[in-house]
Amino acid sequence: MSWRNLNKIRRISRISIIKTLFLNFTKLPWHQAIKLPIILSNNTYFYDLSGRIKIEGIVSTGMIRLGFLGEDTKVWHDNKILLKIMGTLIFKGKVNLGVGVSIQIQPEAELIFGSNILMNYNSKIICYEYIEIGANSRFAWDCQLIDTDLHFIKNKKTGELSKRNSPIKIGENNWIGNRVSIMKGTVTPNYCIIASLSLCNKNYDIPNYSLIAGTPAKLIKTDVYRVLEEEEAQIITLNSNKN
Repeated sequence: MSWRNLNKIRRISRISIIKTLFLNFTKLPWHQAIKLPIILSNNTYFYDLSGRIKIEGIVSTGMIRLGFLGEDTKVWHDNKILLKIMGTLIFKGKVNLGVGVSIQIQPEAELIFGSNILMNYNSKIICYEYIEIGANSRFAWDCQLIDTDLHFIKNKKTGELSKRNSPIKIGENNWIGNRVSIMKGTVTPNYCIIASLSLCNKNYDIPNYSLIAGTPAKLIKTDVYRVLEEEEAQIITLNSNKN
């Protein structure tokens, strides 16, 4: 048996049938739930499911997977997938969330995943107002998206209070390196690369195909982008033929 087939068997063995059935049939309309579009690992933990889950577009079995990505570098049963959905969670296509990912959506808040999103292990999303992640975006491990300070900061002299929440919007085809913090008010363009360990905290009014890095992040380079699936395969094939 090949390692590829063995890994498929391993992933299938980690599926929680009960949790998968429960989430699909309690949170989705029947015509979607019957297709089992959301597949959950055994390590999924429901903290609160009082909010709504919506799937927009074509629905297919297993299009949304929670708790499987990243098991090659992280022992899969070490960390739970935490779901605290009191607001609205919207999926617009395929999404793969890794081992130990945490999602918290407060009442009246909205979290939107575009199509073809990968988020690696131990990443965290805390949504108090609005977070949107553009299609084809990729997140490495230990990333966090937080659209709130969770508290107010008060000016002692004037009594002025800081704004606690501010929406986050990640453009399409973004590549976010490991341990990046994306804080309230962050807006990125399409085809943006965010270097590892960066802190993003503003609207980056910069061209598409840009690289930002630093704490706080700033523009480093333009006219660059991360190569994804089909183009990457073409490059690998081309290089192997040269050799």
